[in-house]
Amino acid sequence: MITTELAFFTLIIVGIVSYFLTRLVRTFAVRYGFLDTQTSTPLLGGAAVFLSFSIIIACALLFIVDDSIIELNIVSGILIGSAVLMLGGALDDKYKLKARYQIVSPILASLIMIGFGLGQDNITNPLYFFGLSSDPLIHLKVWTIPFLGDEITLFTDLFTFVWLMILMYATKLLDGLNGLVAGITVIGAMVLFFTSNIFNQPLPALLAIILTGSYGGFLPYNITGKIFLGESGSTIAGFLLGALSLIGPAKISVTLLVLGLPILDLLWVMYERKFQAKTSPFIGDARHLHYKLIRSGLSEHRAVMLLWGISLAFGALGLVLQGIAYGALLLMLIALMAFMLFRTNRKSVFR
Repeated sequence: MITTELAFFTLIIVGIVSYFLTRLVRTFAVRYGFLDTQTSTPLLGGAAVFLSFSIIIACALLFIVDDSIIELNIVSGILIGSAVLMLGGALDDKYKLKARYQIVSPILASLIMIGFGLGQDNITNPLYFFGLSSDPLIHLKVWTIPFLGDEITLFTDLFTFVWLMILMYATKLLDGLNGLVAGITVIGAMVLFFTSNIFNQPLPALLAIILTGSYGGFLPYNITGKIFLGESGSTIAGFLLGALSLIGPAKISVTLLVLGLPILDLLWVMYERKFQAKTSPFIGDARHLHYKLIRSGLSEHRAVMLLWGISLAFGALGLVLQGIAYGALLLMLIALMAFMLFRTNRKSVFR
């Protein structure tokens, strides 16, 4: 378990490092033309997040891992996968890559994490919460394939890949309002910290508090519109939250609650693009919930506060509710998403 004193000290140090690195990265982005094409706002914010996260891990590595090669592998995979996302994101920030090229770095990052051993053989069974199954777990380790002296656990690896990709694209496409993704990442990381501590998982707990500080130090610049996360910062958010939720058991469900609205929004928007607009589901547009909230009358600040509040409320409830109550919470989240989609189709209802 990570003590309150160590967590607070780490959070402050990481936040300070991230804050000053954000200032340096902003200057670099302006000088070398990493700018948003519509607003001329500096991009590349993900570089500040990645550097602060990596520097603190590098300094504290001896304290956050034990002799287990699996934990060393996981930390290495997280850093290498994040570096791949930062590089791919920086290229997109500079050269505005097409969607088919943007997806390359998330795929590589997911495969890297799988290669370094990330994955859960048993995941929470949502049917159990509704009384539709007697087994609280879904067992994924049912089919293994020998490979180069090791083995591929097919369904475990497939779930890991899909989970990471969904979370990366959920946070990537959520990045439309100042501070929205950074704030939700801070909330998600804090929830994962408390969950990891409850289950006595010190490595993901400390990584989660480092992640909290990395995005927390960046947030003051981002929420005021002085710098954007860019492609790397938005995908790294989902990648790290997804990876931390898979280190040790019992964190996937609470992560699903924190990022429930972005995930549901991602799935709904992809459906709308594919079956209603007859366009590619991967080409960006203004169909996302946060844009609909703005068009319905909310200010950008209030829309961000609303979505932060929903993530915080469901994440906090996910820490204390279990069993059928947790199932009810999932249904409430889905119902809330449906309600917000219905209401935002009518103009000015949030004025």
